Amino acid sequence: MLMGWSILKGMSLLHPMNELSHRHHTKRTRNQGGFTLIELIAVLVILGVLGAVAAPQFIGLKTDAENKAALQAVAEGKNRLMHQYAIKLMNADTNVNDLAGIVAAVDTDAGDYRLSFSVAASEVEITATGVQERGVFGQAKGKWKNR
Repeated sequence: MLMGWSILKGMSLLHPMNELSHRHHTKRTRNQGGFTLIELIAVLVILGVLGAVAAPQFIGLKTDAENKAALQAVAEGKNRLMHQYAIKLMNADTNVNDLAGIVAAVDTDAGDYRLSFSVAASEVEITATGVQERGVFGQAKGKWKNR
């Protein structure tokens, strides 16, 4: 009863309900939690700095991944050369060491990569290049010897 009297004590007698709802509304707005504009700007600045630091690292990761995939394509090229060499050995081909003939029999399509071969003396240099039409830009090189 005393609590109710203290609330009513300061109210106007002409409009008691208006004053009561006004006090309730004022109390509610003071208790509402929220972020100030400065806090929101600080968070956005921090996120911007983190994004600026992290973005170049992710771009570098994509390039590294494409180059490693190109190394896998080079390994596939080596396997294809070895397969053709084994076929020549099993058929007792007299030109078993004819690297140009082995290279000519190998398919150059390796999915997202194109293989190219160049024969030099007793080894073959294999280059895997990404197919740009598919959005792949990696590149790698390797060598294969038939002995």
